[in-house]
Amino acid sequence: MPWEPEEGSVVADRYRLEEFLGKGGISRVWRGVDVETGDEVAIKHPNYDSSNHPDVVDESIRSELDVLQTITDAGGHPNVMQLVDSVVHGDMLFIVVDFVRGEDMQDAVSRRGGITNPEDIRKIGIALCEAMSFLHRNEVIYRDLKPDNVMLRDDLFPVLIDFNTAKGFQPEVAGDGSGVSGTVIPNPVYKPPELNNDPELVGYRQGPWSDVYSIGKLLMFMLSGSGVRKHAVDPRDFPGTRSTPAYLAEIIETATAKHKDDRYRNATVLARVLEARDPEPPDVARLVHLQGERTYEIYPGDTIGRQAADGPQPSIALEDPDKYISAVQVRFDQTDDGQWVLRDHSLNGTYVRSVGGEGSGGGDGGWERVLSASGRERLEEKGDDPGAGGDPPPEERVLAPGDEIALVHPEYPVWLRFEGEEAG
Repeated sequence: MPWEPEEGSVVADRYRLEEFLGKGGISRVWRGVDVETGDEVAIKHPNYDSSNHPDVVDESIRSELDVLQTITDAGGHPNVMQLVDSVVHGDMLFIVVDFVRGEDMQDAVSRRGGITNPEDIRKIGIALCEAMSFLHRNEVIYRDLKPDNVMLRDDLFPVLIDFNTAKGFQPEVAGDGSGVSGTVIPNPVYKPPELNNDPELVGYRQGPWSDVYSIGKLLMFMLSGSGVRKHAVDPRDFPGTRSTPAYLAEIIETATAKHKDDRYRNATVLARVLEARDPEPPDVARLVHLQGERTYEIYPGDTIGRQAADGPQPSIALEDPDKYISAVQVRFDQTDDGQWVLRDHSLNGTYVRSVGGEGSGGGDGGWERVLSASGRERLEEKGDDPGAGGDPPPEERVLAPGDEIALVHPEYPVWLRFEGEEAG
């Protein structure tokens, strides 16, 4: 039997368990103290007494650690739980994270009977969208957003605290022949239908739009104090929330649509409409796949990447059997003055050529390389100098109508043309 921690135990000669906070299907959580620094921390370890198979518990908590490490490597986010350390003690993995003082959203809203000020709900919603946008551009889909996975500080500042069901933009292994199945996420209220075995959406892919649905359901929960199972929820249809401002009601209704094509495409767009108090999404731009002869609409926050065999997808997934395109290759956004920007998130880089073939960065054929920080680090580790002969490639580039975009390299046959904005 594995070692069983108890109050007062000191893990790895550093972290003292002060108070047991609770348990779930994957982990047990303690409030603890770092005896070297005196800092208050939260400490998680496997819960082998749950209904999940021990192998599933181990796999899930290791997966959570991987996701938290990805978040740390990306610089972290104020609305996302931060990894402090990970240690093994008594053959058991312990994850140490920052301790967030406050209440989980379930308790905070239940105690208040709902959050009555629509402005408070709007601000919480924007913060959750910003957290989700950060996760999405770093190839993480949260998948299990619900009230007890969000901590609210006394000032109603939200923090995501549980990542044991989050997934990267990579294929999921259905099974290894051991007969051990993966974790089940029983969340019929907040979980989008494409992740809830809806018979009409079998094979429907999860992506940034999946977390948009859950954020919309949380906005409704904060208004009403209870969960609503239906899709396309209009708060004005319920007795206790009929006075919801029209803009907020329409935003919630759109975010919680059953089909992803009827929702806001990603959390960045949801944040924009909440900021503007206007349910109409921002204008879209057009992107033409020159080899595939297909036109895509892109919104701020949209990503392009390789189509995976299973698991989460970017906003626009391209077939790439050679697997040179990254899971998230590039992300599109807009500046405050309306300019469209391409940001590289790949390891190989992306190339942009201006109209007329005169790239601002020069180079063969006018192509300018755009390369993420992680891509530059990868080249440097291989002994290559990404800045040889001049400045290192930028991480982002402003786009103009007609600009051509070569994913990976101009010699790789995946070219796109940015055609600018059309009214949404």
